[in-house]
Amino acid sequence: MLIPLGCGRDNKTAEDSMPMLSSPDDEELPASTIQRPVYSHHASPMHMSLHQVILKSWHAALQSLLTLFRTSNPTFTVVLVILINGFALNIQVLLQQYTSLVLHWSLATVNTALALKALVSSLVLFTLPTVRKAYLEPRMSTARIDLLITQASLVANLVGMIGLGFSGSAWFFVTSLCVFTSGCGLADSLTAYGTFSLPEGESVPDFYLRIGLVQTIAGLFGAPLWSTLFSLVLESRIVPLGFPFWLGAGLFGAGVIGTNALKKWCKDGI
Repeated sequence: MLIPLGCGRDNKTAEDSMPMLSSPDDEELPASTIQRPVYSHHASPMHMSLHQVILKSWHAALQSLLTLFRTSNPTFTVVLVILINGFALNIQVLLQQYTSLVLHWSLATVNTALALKALVSSLVLFTLPTVRKAYLEPRMSTARIDLLITQASLVANLVGMIGLGFSGSAWFFVTSLCVFTSGCGLADSLTAYGTFSLPEGESVPDFYLRIGLVQTIAGLFGAPLWSTLFSLVLESRIVPLGFPFWLGAGLFGAGVIGTNALKKWCKDGI
């Protein structure tokens, strides 16, 4: 059906009713003169500040890594003992597989037994402040207390690690595991001792940066090295399964020797 032409708006009426959406000035401007904001990625002050912070952080980390052991005692010995302790503690990645092989336990039973570590460490960390405040602080200085706790923790780790290597029964394994876990106060006490006895020219932030780098290095290389060693032990028919744990006990023994050096310095310097 055709609609008559007169029933709708004509072209003139339609043109007159159109709203004015643009001004004459805008119509006269050519398209090339329209200015738009240009954002420079390199000119952003936030970007420049973040870039500088990252560069400074990497530079400080590199300098600390290059000068990690270029410090005087007792800081040098403290950092070295923490490195040795970090390598030795990473042997715990073998506990699950080792326990299952030696005691012929299922993984569920192994996980239940290893859960004792959390219980023992909680009891030790809960009891240690009370023992320190009630019995040790009235008799010894702060540095000597920290060093004593460090030595006791290393000895507990050493004895427990030897027992784990010789574990032939379930009760002996659980006992050795509890003795090993009771040495959980080493890192905090040794760090506190190192902070208290910083030599001249060594700042606290630099010392904690060294500790962080050492712990990172121990974590990066310790677990893969222990896993590789244990795989070689499994392939060998001569080397006993407990050999990695005895080697870890030797590292804890080296830590005991290092703390003895700190004890001698403590007598001379503090």
